[in-house]
Amino acid sequence: MSDLFADLPWFLQEYVHNNRWTSFRNIQLDTYEAFLRTEGHILISAGTSSGKTEAAMFPIIASVYGQSQEGITVLYVGPLKALIDDQFERIEPILRDSGIKITGWHGDISQYRKNKTVKDPSGILQITPESLQNIVTNRRDDLRRLFGNLRYVVIDEVHAFMNSERGLQLLCCLEVLERIAGCRPRRLGLSATISDKDSARSWLSANTGMDTEVVSDDSIGSRTICIRYNLFPSDKDDEDNYRQKAVTRYYRELYSDISGRSCIVFANSRDSAEKTAHGLSKMAELAGRPGNVFIHHGSVSRELRHNAEEALKNRESKNTVVSTVTLELGIDIGNLDRIVQIGPPYTCSSLVQRMGRSGRRGEAQNLVLYCNDDLTRYWTEIDGMSVDLIRSIAMTELVLKDRWVESPSVRTLPYGLLYHQTLQYLIPGTGAKFAELADEVLSLYPFRNIGRNDYKTLLRHMVKTGQLERMEDGTLLIGDKGERVAFNREFCSVFSAGKEFDISFEGKIIGSVQVVPSVGTLIQLAGRVWEVTELEVKEHRAKVIESDGTANTPWTSGIPGIDTAVLRKMKEVLMNSVGYPYLDSEAKKCLAFCRQLGYEQEWTKTFVKRSGGFRIYPWVGSREFDTLKRALQAIPDIDKMRCRSPYYIDISTDLSESQIRSWVNDILETTDGRNLVSDTDDLQIGKYDEYVPESLLIKQFLRDELDTDFEW
Repeated sequence: MSDLFADLPWFLQEYVHNNRWTSFRNIQLDTYEAFLRTEGHILISAGTSSGKTEAAMFPIIASVYGQSQEGITVLYVGPLKALIDDQFERIEPILRDSGIKITGWHGDISQYRKNKTVKDPSGILQITPESLQNIVTNRRDDLRRLFGNLRYVVIDEVHAFMNSERGLQLLCCLEVLERIAGCRPRRLGLSATISDKDSARSWLSANTGMDTEVVSDDSIGSRTICIRYNLFPSDKDDEDNYRQKAVTRYYRELYSDISGRSCIVFANSRDSAEKTAHGLSKMAELAGRPGNVFIHHGSVSRELRHNAEEALKNRESKNTVVSTVTLELGIDIGNLDRIVQIGPPYTCSSLVQRMGRSGRRGEAQNLVLYCNDDLTRYWTEIDGMSVDLIRSIAMTELVLKDRWVESPSVRTLPYGLLYHQTLQYLIPGTGAKFAELADEVLSLYPFRNIGRNDYKTLLRHMVKTGQLERMEDGTLLIGDKGERVAFNREFCSVFSAGKEFDISFEGKIIGSVQVVPSVGTLIQLAGRVWEVTELEVKEHRAKVIESDGTANTPWTSGIPGIDTAVLRKMKEVLMNSVGYPYLDSEAKKCLAFCRQLGYEQEWTKTFVKRSGGFRIYPWVGSREFDTLKRALQAIPDIDKMRCRSPYYIDISTDLSESQIRSWVNDILETTDGRNLVSDTDDLQIGKYDEYVPESLLIKQFLRDELDTDFEW
């Protein structure tokens, strides 16, 4: 078959034969060649279901097979517990007769199993960043015994880590682990959506002194996208029930798209997912197929999420799961016939990732994107323009034709994480002076842009607020207030997980809500509507019974910004007269209307004269839009301002366009940016930012939240 097959140990060859592989994929062969040819790190970048996991794990397993299994030799880091469990179920049977042990370690793994691993470490350890932080923090004396023989670190879904503070925490953990354990493992990163490979290469190499080679397969199989458009009228004075008819027609069409198929229906929020699952369940009941619609999001119980995953894997029945981002990453859920997306996702990266959940095993990818303009919601349109439809077309063009996705947004001044890692270093209780902390903590890769003076400012603030205690000789110890943070059970997590109220039905937890309910309240959860019958406030639990009513259960979560490339493509869609064959008839009509409206309202211009001032269409991304808005607010001769981010800004002023541009350019170019920060800004972005002095938070906000270098 190939040199790769010949070099595989017998049990992997048997796996290949049993699965009837006739050849290896290009990404697997190229990774194997790089694995043998180099001694550095490897970034494996290829589409969903391209065989990246096997590309990384087969050479690694072949390398450690027959070698000493004393201590952990391979560390696999995944962003989700479910992904780790899924990979365990895939790999454990393969290794059963190999003598290589594989072990999972995360919050749902029993303490008994963890203690067994600590007592007799061996083989492959699969873990989340939080659990790895826990080991590094609380088992420092065991690190050399556990990881002294560590040879490989596999980081799955690299793009997800690069976009989050969890990724920076992971880099800290790995660097500290390598220092203490005295190991120098190779890193293999896996990602399906990396556009900026240079940034990913630097991220993976992070302070290791080893280069990263990129192995990529940018070939894309057949992809089809269909965009459908629906308009839901306002219910005000709707005597003829036009709105109800439109909603019913929408759910019938949506059910027709999933009926008889294995599908994931992605929604952009938990509220949207709940409403969609509830509506599809009703349609399934009317069609005589009850029970084939499931739901999957972060507030649904782990048991129900597992049931949804198993339903998708079931080859004997065709089921649909309505999900938020929780099914976007690479849990193996088998062959899916179609992906449905409700509303345009926030990023092209998500669009690619979600589309790639269909067409597994080399088959065509198939996605249907629904744009629904609901006139009862103020954000649906702008002066009659369907911004969601224009954005959907723009994102489709960027993905299908330009093959573009967003570059990862990596934080450059993570002061909150520096606070966290300082406490982590001081937990053993022996204390440290500034020089030692600078050498051991500030030198970690995520803090490479933070100077020693800023670190001194942070440490002085920690002493002043009781987080640290300073001895006469300059030694720093954890103070009383710092102990409450460092010894809290949530310390190893760098993201906030607010306490939610558990909802219980017939003795089982079905999920949770963010707002404390009251008796008689109707709740929409797990695709059904429930009535609260009893509250157990101290236990943060409510008992419910099923209801036939309607409910609106709000959830809050962060919304990613939109990239400038998407806004510029939207402008291009409005300006040209090109037709898009993937639009249905209603979408084509709406696009034609939007183009005419855009022409009449001069959307494609930057400055449009209005009575008493201007409407500005900057066509820049969310971050740049916010910066421009702040610069305009700093101009003394602008009286009033109203905006709809990131689309337009209305200003009242007697200034001319050239004067406004001159003012803005001067503000962005000649100031340090501090005048762009207002007293109403929430500077505490990360979990531990509340322990950082305001002067550093302003610095962080200016560097990581604003952008003063853009064209408009």
